[in-house]
Amino acid sequence: MTRSQKLLLSFSAGVLLSLGWPPLPLFPLLFAGFVPILWLEDAAYRNQLSSKAFFGYSYLALLIWNLITTWWVGATYFGTHDISTAIAGLIANTANPLLMSIPLVGFHRTRMRFGNMIGYLSLPAYWITFEFIHLRWDLSWPWLTLGNGLAAFPKFIQWYEYTGALGGTLWILVVNIFLYRLLFIFLSGRIYQNYRRILLVAILTMVVPVILSLGMYYSYKETGKAEKVVVVQPNIDPYSTKFDPSTLQLQMQTLIRLSKEKVDSTTDYLVFPETALPDGIMISELHTNPFIKELQHFRVAYPKLKIVTGISSYAIYQSAETPTARKSQDGTYYWDAFNSAIQLDSTGNIPIYHKSKLVPGVEKMPYPKIFGFLESLALNMGGTAGSLGSQPHRSVFFSGSSADSTGAAALICYESIYGEYSNEYVNRGAGLLFVITNDGWWGNTAGYKQHLIYGTLRAIETRRDVAQSANTGTSAFINQRGDISDKTPWWQPAVISKTLYANHAITFYVKFGDLIGRLCNMVTVLLTAFSIYSRIAERFKLKKSL
Repeated sequence: MTRSQKLLLSFSAGVLLSLGWPPLPLFPLLFAGFVPILWLEDAAYRNQLSSKAFFGYSYLALLIWNLITTWWVGATYFGTHDISTAIAGLIANTANPLLMSIPLVGFHRTRMRFGNMIGYLSLPAYWITFEFIHLRWDLSWPWLTLGNGLAAFPKFIQWYEYTGALGGTLWILVVNIFLYRLLFIFLSGRIYQNYRRILLVAILTMVVPVILSLGMYYSYKETGKAEKVVVVQPNIDPYSTKFDPSTLQLQMQTLIRLSKEKVDSTTDYLVFPETALPDGIMISELHTNPFIKELQHFRVAYPKLKIVTGISSYAIYQSAETPTARKSQDGTYYWDAFNSAIQLDSTGNIPIYHKSKLVPGVEKMPYPKIFGFLESLALNMGGTAGSLGSQPHRSVFFSGSSADSTGAAALICYESIYGEYSNEYVNRGAGLLFVITNDGWWGNTAGYKQHLIYGTLRAIETRRDVAQSANTGTSAFINQRGDISDKTPWWQPAVISKTLYANHAITFYVKFGDLIGRLCNMVTVLLTAFSIYSRIAERFKLKKSL
């Protein structure tokens, strides 16, 4: 195999995975995207390529996939000139493929040591273990979790209510392995009886999940209490206008003007986007803040109306009560900044939720004990230096007692791409999911489109209706089958209304979470232990023979 052929395989893998990713409608390419990488690994397995070279070509393939698919991550730098966003984008697009290479190298080493059967078994185990960890650690960037790639076609993934997105990852990898083995047998000219068996298993692996999903899709009926929801997209420019104090009153007028177009006496929920109230509000002053009072005054005309909105909030302490608390300039107090959501209703209470999944390098500094000296580089888009505060658990908004209330969860931006994380909202009583976001930071790129499409996964996994309110980007509704409707245009003010259904049934995935990930963790641990044991045993035998 020439160097040109190796580079062609590497580029082919990266391009296939990129073309198969949302918002492009070519998802079947994902089932062949790893075939060129498996071809390269087979060359390394047969000593036609060094292990180091296999790593290099694999990294190149994954780098191409990351760059083509998520190049927009650092695009906010050009609007804000904030170095932290540029760093975050650079890390996401160069370090992420490096991390992705780890399970591929582990698969190669395992196959070299234990042969085909255990080797190919290890690939999905190692990859899913990587994705499982990547969803949970401080350097999390799971935008390219393989199972996310099927989100634009909910008819084919209804079984995510049992497996979550990691089930899609498993499906994609297994089909890739079968396709490669079929291709290898065909090209080697050694077509024998096992070829037919592998072909049959490959077809069944590809077709059976689709047939099951289609049956689930067309037989599923929306269930739950009907709730009329209005979503507002104010379209405030996040770069030049949104965080300008002189525009705050105009922004409030825009929110109320758009709301009046759709809100009536039958409306149950009015949803505003992330940081719809961008001026920092002290948590202790929620009831007296003039903008909140203005919203309350608007709400009074509609007694059953509940307003869910994003806000920028602050808390003051006498001592450093949280790891993110910072000392005031005069040294007399400590304070935290939050990206928050509140609900306004007829009870007079104002429950608040602080965003908990913060964007690494932008809203928080990962592992502050290690990288604390870089803390000042962490910057919330819109203006607060240092890591934002958060809360350890998900909050759900109820009106009155939880027994007779719908329960609404506000997933703030980045939080909606986390499956098992989002389950906690449902386990705490959420019948509706509201995604509030400010996707205009990324410009007119694939970023905001992918973000909306990923919402279909949360809808299917939890069987909850989803309403997305974007300041800029796209707002829409997603039903319990994952169908997106009422999409608003890019970079235009808009308001949409729809009757959603607050479902309180608990799916298998909500109850048990990422079982596939935990099973793969166990397999990875066992394979690692077995590999260490075999190496020790070999050395012992060698010493004994000497």
